[in-house]
Amino acid sequence: MHVRMLASLLLVLGAAAPAAYGQGRAGGPVELGADATSTEYVLRTQFLEAINGAKWRDAIGIFQEMRKAFPQVLGDLRLVFAYAQALYNVNDKAASATQLEELLQIQDNHVDALFLLAQIMAQSGKDQDKERAKDYLVQSARAGQFVLRDISSKEGEKIFGEALRDSSFIVRVMAASSEFQVGSAVLHNPFASPLQERQAGEDDLPIDPREVADPRLEELEKRIEELFRDILKLAEQRNVEELITKFTELRALMNEFGSSGTAEVRKKLERFNQRLQDLGEVRLSIQLQVYISEGNQYLRAMAEAIRADEYDQALEHFTRIEELCDQMRAEEREVFHRNAEALYLRGKANADRARRLKRIAEFQLNVEGVVLAPPGGSEPHSTIINDRIYREGDMVIDRVTDEPVAGLRVVEILRTTVRFRFEDTEFIRELKPPQ
Repeated sequence: MHVRMLASLLLVLGAAAPAAYGQGRAGGPVELGADATSTEYVLRTQFLEAINGAKWRDAIGIFQEMRKAFPQVLGDLRLVFAYAQALYNVNDKAASATQLEELLQIQDNHVDALFLLAQIMAQSGKDQDKERAKDYLVQSARAGQFVLRDISSKEGEKIFGEALRDSSFIVRVMAASSEFQVGSAVLHNPFASPLQERQAGEDDLPIDPREVADPRLEELEKRIEELFRDILKLAEQRNVEELITKFTELRALMNEFGSSGTAEVRKKLERFNQRLQDLGEVRLSIQLQVYISEGNQYLRAMAEAIRADEYDQALEHFTRIEELCDQMRAEEREVFHRNAEALYLRGKANADRARRLKRIAEFQLNVEGVVLAPPGGSEPHSTIINDRIYREGDMVIDRVTDEPVAGLRVVEILRTTVRFRFEDTEFIRELKPPQ
């Protein structure tokens, strides 16, 4: 059903460009520059002629010979991708995947490499690889590939048919495509099936003024009801961007509504939560994007706080990230767990850096003097810090405990500054001017 709907939408949007499934995705014949040495030029020409003539085994043999004689060809990503294509087309998918993964380490937004790797993962038969295929397709969409067009083609349906039936994946692709400014259109309505127009008053809760005496709570409840109606309309219109905004606002208002803690509010909040659950795949699809958007906001706020030397504020943002990750892990779908782990690791890296920089800012390191040894002599440079003499490489002694500060040492002594290293971060302190 989803595929038929998508195909009809594609007819409205125009004919799709052909995708060379099973024959590589080179985008046409590959041309060769004339700046190579004679032997290398001949091999390159033979290789590309074999690729353009679909002589895959010949191409593989030529490339391996060329790689051995001229290792620099590995820097030409056109040739590397063409070699991965040839491996794919002789059904050596494991070797092709390895080559593609190495290519992506050099250029992580190589559209064709991402898409071909997604094909390989989708055909492996393993659930874990199928999920990886979806991730690669999302990355490909973010890099500019018209993924929904390609996977809904006749050959695409054979390989990615299961993914086309996953509405949360479709939403992820649409959101990723919107990040690449190419004017991509929304092609698929993942909301039609799970959503039915709710009859008026079906789940509405009667408002008893005696039960909700607080005008603020009445206003919140009214706005929540409006948001539910807006969400139903936007889902029918396939307006993903607005849906994400509305779900974010709904989540915030429900949290505010529930903060009063009265028995009646708790009862109504349970009903609201049940209505969220009734939205099924729509809620899951959009909620994932809401979580990701909120997490990215916290990450950006952490980075800005660190740049402003506001380390405690950065750590507060990380606390919010931890809470958000707990909510994501509470969802049943594994895709929430993967994104929670990625968000947590990025946040923790920022938090570790904030703690480290905060610790550095707290160090009392008064550089009171510098003695530079004569050039060519055996004496090392020395410096006086907190009334102690140090040389390059020395651990720094805590002025209070009289014990070495773990991870802190003098790295370099210059004329007016001393460079320190704390764990894996280097910083400097200037020579204190004479009083």
